[in-house]
Amino acid sequence: MRFSNGVFMRRILASLLLAGSAAAALSAPAFAATAKKEAPPDPRIGVLEQQLRDVQLQLREIKAAQGDADSSAALADLKRSTSAQYSDVNNQLAALPKTSLSNGRVSFASADGAFTLALRALVQFDTAYFAQGKNPASVDLNSGTNFRRAQLGFQGTVYNDWAYNFIYDFGGNGVENRGYIYNAYLEYDGFKPFFVRAGAYTPSEGLEDQTGSGDLFFLERASASDVGRNLAGAPSREAISAWLQGDTYLASVSYTGKKTTDGTSTGASVGTFDSQEAIIGRAAWLAVSEPDVKWLIDGHITEILKLSDAAASSPTSTTTIRFSNGPEVAVDASRTVDTGNIDAHHVREFGFESAGEYGPVFAQGGWFRYEIERRLAVPSPSFTGWYGFLTYSLTGEQHPYDPATASFRNIRPAKPLGTPGGWGAWEATARYSSIDLDFLPSNTAATGGIPGGKQDVWALGVNWYPNNAVKFQLNYENLQVNHLNAPGNDISANVIGLRSQIQL
Repeated sequence: MRFSNGVFMRRILASLLLAGSAAAALSAPAFAATAKKEAPPDPRIGVLEQQLRDVQLQLREIKAAQGDADSSAALADLKRSTSAQYSDVNNQLAALPKTSLSNGRVSFASADGAFTLALRALVQFDTAYFAQGKNPASVDLNSGTNFRRAQLGFQGTVYNDWAYNFIYDFGGNGVENRGYIYNAYLEYDGFKPFFVRAGAYTPSEGLEDQTGSGDLFFLERASASDVGRNLAGAPSREAISAWLQGDTYLASVSYTGKKTTDGTSTGASVGTFDSQEAIIGRAAWLAVSEPDVKWLIDGHITEILKLSDAAASSPTSTTTIRFSNGPEVAVDASRTVDTGNIDAHHVREFGFESAGEYGPVFAQGGWFRYEIERRLAVPSPSFTGWYGFLTYSLTGEQHPYDPATASFRNIRPAKPLGTPGGWGAWEATARYSSIDLDFLPSNTAATGGIPGGKQDVWALGVNWYPNNAVKFQLNYENLQVNHLNAPGNDISANVIGLRSQIQL
């Protein structure tokens, strides 16, 4: 059996002590005897003395074999070698791509952070029931279910300063194509706070417009905002934009054309010949930015410089524009207010919006005006619309402000469902929305009359956020559409709508 030098030394020392103790114990009776008469020698003493001499000899041999070498140098070499190996392993790990799973979203990043990729998904499944009033025979609002959005894609950065985003949408509400490019753009961020983007996306047109589809306070945007954003913006719009953006301000300008869905069988009013050309400008300022108090002021203008041609023809062909919207529940695709095609040379839309937050209370509203310059010698029409809503967080959370879009996002539950005492976040909502698409409704079309109708919608709702990825929205809406020139065409309904959503 082998032992280390230290163990062996300890055993030898123990043997020496034992031998010494034994010798002293055995010799004590001899010294206790009288001096006059000596006791005969004990043979055991000789044996112990020999053992002691053997141990001393072994100690001298071990010392001679070990010499004067110092083990501290070897120990230092071992420490340095171990440290170098540890550092090398750390360097190899640091050079590997990083993977994360934040709130269910899978993302990847290179070791230096210059390249990133994150998978994105938004799925919204809607259910609605329409209790209709005495509506015209031609109006039958659809109760049922619908995948409002089913978006899959990815986004990330390339060489630090280049950002990209590709989202494909497989959902819709009947007038949208099921399966189309929702986002596909490239963006340069190397001149911050100045940014440039080109491709297909939602150009910045206003506060309600830039509120993300997954962050909506109600099932749909207010009609007044929806009509305005669809003139030259909205998702899948092919455009190029430049903007300045900081923590409390945003100023943007966009040059836009057609949508990626134009020219398909989606019912889109914009054709594919000589694409529409428009300019959109927006400015937003977070005038108050405190932890519990925020106030945002927002204004925008849209100028359609050239309307698209309905077909391949000469530049002098007739061009038209159409204003319409539905019941603010997208299970039904009906156009409850509709101007029909209007002969137009130039179109302008502008609006003002504001949002404020004080603790758990959030309020937002906006006013919009739409103006058309006709080609024909009849009065040029104009229309207006507005909305206002109020929400209250029953569990006390606030809507975070997103400076990248100058809008507000979903609240994040302080106690998600599944955590101790957690039931997620709850929010009560109320909104009034109005849009008037009547212009000289008593006149005939030949004299400039446009009986588009006036729509008013009251909405009450409850939003539940079990966690940061899942959201449920329950809305009750009262829909009233009036036609001053033709009361027989009036529409009314009470609507219950429920949305189940997951966003990653």
